[in-house]
Amino acid sequence: MPKRILAVWPALVLMIFTLVFFRQLAFTELILGRGDTFAYFYPYWAARNSALLQGQLPLWTSDLFMGVPLLANSQLGTFYPLNWLVAWLSPPDGIRVSILLHIYAALLGAYLLARSVLGKPNHWRDELPTLGTALVFGLGGYVSAHVEQINQLQGLAWLPWLFLLYRHALWQPVRMVPLLAGALALQFFTGHTQTVFISGIGLGLYGLLDAVLKREQPLLKALLRSIGVLLVAGTLALILVIPQLVPTMELTEMSNRRGGLNQNEATAFSLNPLVAARGLLPSYDSAIFSEFIAYTGVVGLGLTLLGLLVRQSRLPRERWLWGMLAFVGLLLAFGEANPLYWTLATLPGFNLFRVPARWLALFALGIAVLTGLGLRLLLDVAVKLSRWIYAVVIGVLAGLVGLSFAAQYAAQMIEGSATPSAITLAGWGLGAAIFLLGFILWRRGQIRIAAPLLTGALVVELLLAAGVLPYNLLVPPEVYDAGRFTAHQLRAYGREQTPPGRMLSISQLLFDPGDKATLEARYRQRGLDDRAVRLALVDTKQQEIIAPNLPLVWGVPSIDGFDGGLLPTAHYTAFTSLLLPNGSLRTIDGRLRENLALASCRGACLPDQRWLDLTNTRYLITDKVFDLWHDGVAYDTQFQRNVTSQQPLVIADLPDFVTTAVDVLYIASAENEPPRLTLTTAAGDDQSLVVRSDRVAVESAQRARFVLESAVSPQDLQIEADTPLTVLAVTLVDTRTGDFAQVTLGDWERVLSSDIKVYENQTVLPRAFFVTQASWFEDSELGTETSVQTLSVPEFDPTRRITINSDQPAASLPASESDFTASVEISAYAPTQVSVAVSTDAPGYLLLTDAFYPGWQASIDQQPVEILRADVMFRAVQIPAGEHTVMFEYHPGWLDWIGWAGGFSWLGLLATIIATRRWTSE
Repeated sequence: MPKRILAVWPALVLMIFTLVFFRQLAFTELILGRGDTFAYFYPYWAARNSALLQGQLPLWTSDLFMGVPLLANSQLGTFYPLNWLVAWLSPPDGIRVSILLHIYAALLGAYLLARSVLGKPNHWRDELPTLGTALVFGLGGYVSAHVEQINQLQGLAWLPWLFLLYRHALWQPVRMVPLLAGALALQFFTGHTQTVFISGIGLGLYGLLDAVLKREQPLLKALLRSIGVLLVAGTLALILVIPQLVPTMELTEMSNRRGGLNQNEATAFSLNPLVAARGLLPSYDSAIFSEFIAYTGVVGLGLTLLGLLVRQSRLPRERWLWGMLAFVGLLLAFGEANPLYWTLATLPGFNLFRVPARWLALFALGIAVLTGLGLRLLLDVAVKLSRWIYAVVIGVLAGLVGLSFAAQYAAQMIEGSATPSAITLAGWGLGAAIFLLGFILWRRGQIRIAAPLLTGALVVELLLAAGVLPYNLLVPPEVYDAGRFTAHQLRAYGREQTPPGRMLSISQLLFDPGDKATLEARYRQRGLDDRAVRLALVDTKQQEIIAPNLPLVWGVPSIDGFDGGLLPTAHYTAFTSLLLPNGSLRTIDGRLRENLALASCRGACLPDQRWLDLTNTRYLITDKVFDLWHDGVAYDTQFQRNVTSQQPLVIADLPDFVTTAVDVLYIASAENEPPRLTLTTAAGDDQSLVVRSDRVAVESAQRARFVLESAVSPQDLQIEADTPLTVLAVTLVDTRTGDFAQVTLGDWERVLSSDIKVYENQTVLPRAFFVTQASWFEDSELGTETSVQTLSVPEFDPTRRITINSDQPAASLPASESDFTASVEISAYAPTQVSVAVSTDAPGYLLLTDAFYPGWQASIDQQPVEILRADVMFRAVQIPAGEHTVMFEYHPGWLDWIGWAGGFSWLGLLATIIATRRWTSE
């Protein structure tokens, strides 16, 4: 084969394999719809791309967590150049293209690394080992299973390139160190810092092993060279990533992860030994938890063992080097099951990240190279094998098959059959048979048949196993694009408000969409299977309740959100402890929706009304799973109210409805008579209840129906009881027609009833308001906890007093606590700028219930003032009496120089690369 063709055809073959394996993403309009992709990355990419297309940096959003920095969140990948290329596409299409590009990049990088390790080919058959390495890494289980975490996939795609550049940098440091530094910086820009950390540890381990196994240089010299090259490249990379590093470090100091995670948190999502064998072998009809997948196929595993166990004369040290890398990756992946990791989890770096299973990245790269070594062995008939090698290969394969049955004891981590099904067992058996056939042919000198046969079998195994991977579970694009009525309705309400009121969504997604049958029929027509249809319906329900990060897509601000990285801030976590049920663990990643949707509260544990008012939570979204029906009448059990002999329940502003009966659904603390009911009509007279039916049990509650003498349109009603009881619901019923009207208990009005319910808060506080009283505490973790305890006291009134955490002396507290008159109006509201007009006859504090964060600046009548951290996580400024204009602007100090620093550093790198190439070529 001509050299030019020999140099090009592998790259074309890898491109074809990318398109074949990812054919649905490449050639259909279907999109990814699971977990992090749908509800995390799509929304963040939407926010980022919107800013970039306007020529701006995505600095801040007010739509999640009551305000968070965007640029500081490295997971957005704002500075990653390949993300700029797809910024003009919709998030699903942009991520689709990015997946294809980075899978191909991973394949090409692994291929070039294999050529560096195995040597340049002289014949097309010599390319089979390098192609095998590429396929096992780029299309094997580990990388393929992480397409849903697009930033992690992007980071993994750089992994083989880093090792390739590091190998060359050890011999050509002047020429290759700048390239290695640039690659490290680009990997950092992808936004998955854990992959960067794992890559750095992996490179360091590789350098140490390379120095120890080398024979050409003294050990000390080799060690210094390996460490020095990596330190110089790492230092240069830190300079290159300053635009992202500086804001991210600032966020780190505000994060729950500042100071590191505890050991339990750092070992969360460790590779479970019970499921490990299932993850290391391909599955053909069951989906394993994606973090635990790292298969190469049975053929690939057999080749890996050959590459590890058999010494090849021209590559005496490679098998040990890559074998140790794979072993360390697997050992660390076990996390909590590995006693060593409990110590590592306390060390800086290790204590910043969860999911030890991600150390499988090193395992995946190591076994990919070992697979190439195994295939290369098949091209050499001169190699002789000892009998014990046969026993080891057969024993390992048999052992993994046997251990795979232990997965039944961790069945929650597998979707489908926990133990290997007949189809999967047959696939493993066929793979083993083909491997043995190829092995026998090689032993008989049939190189021309053995190597291509096993390479082809490897491809087929990987292709069949890919059928259950996330990238082949796709949904129609409209589940993202079209949205649901909830979002459109809240956007319409928001257009009349400055700023739009926030919302809180509470649901476990256990309801069925009302148009489920229509949607299922539509999805079936598109050829979706049961899993895909179910996923599309889940996405539809997430759109219906606008959670967790979908508020970014629709511009509907939420007090909630989800982020498993540096967000939300520690102040958010501290404040939202007030919103959670007593005894609940604090949330470090948001997800109030799930933490509040408890069956013990009939699906929604509503926070104290004070905090819903304070946080400007104007809208509440819940589902109808716990609503009750009886005899054709529906009961809205969303709000519960306690009634005692001293505390009756008064409900005013009843629906405009002519009723002949009133149903009260209640739970009594003891056996007692039904409650008493008094109605007031529009005419102002009380309506006596002369007929009352017997009590009827409705599930665990009692229903008392109060029948009126005549049909009336009541204006308000009062419920009394001699012994304590809990009223679950009140419904007005026209017994003549069967029509009914549900009554909303408490300070809420239901404004939408569809698949879900939307309530509007009638006592919500504005986003900004004025108070004159404050309690001061030190600006520390202890001071923050003291503020939380102060707020939690039932007597604390957030409309009259705030808490302040500041090192400023308490003497600065205004003395006036008398009655005052004040008006506050937000005249302009944008993500990074808020203008407030204040008029007051007393000095005090303007409280803006947007998140406190470094970089926000304030001025009163164009004079700078300090922003105080109020009520644990909000912003406040001291206001003198009079009329004033208060401006809040997000303009962190680093914003004016990080762009220049980044630009000059990358120009310097480019100039260095050009200069070193010219210098080394002379």
